[in-house]
Amino acid sequence: MKGDELPGTDHVTRYCRGDAAGSPASFLLRGGESYLSVNWLEFLKKTDRNEEIIEVKKVLSKKLKLGSTARIAVLNVKKTRAHVLQESFDSREINFKHEPESPNDESHSGIHNTRCEDEMLIAELIFETIIEEYPAK
Repeated sequence: MKGDELPGTDHVTRYCRGDAAGSPASFLLRGGESYLSVNWLEFLKKTDRNEEIIEVKKVLSKKLKLGSTARIAVLNVKKTRAHVLQESFDSREINFKHEPESPNDESHSGIHNTRCEDEMLIAELIFETIIEEYPAK
């Protein structure tokens, strides 16, 4: 349901554009964003990670052109929240919330509370918690 917190055991993906792939810049807010857009993998109810990534690619391709150098980064909710809380100067508590976009992206979610004076540090800390990466195309 919209606004619900994602379970700590779950995972999300972030589409990292080619110009920022492999860089903390992939986790900076873009113009007009109030949270980082991600997709909630367990919401997809697939049998394995490969199927989840295939589904995420399908969903993303409906909204944007997937770049040939772009990547899909996988994060664990609990691990990422804990790392940012422990390593940020202000003990920042980021939140992962379900932000469905009907009808084409029901798994859409957001990482909230990343905007601050040290936004680049928060982006770097999130980047450090990537557990897997896949080509977006």
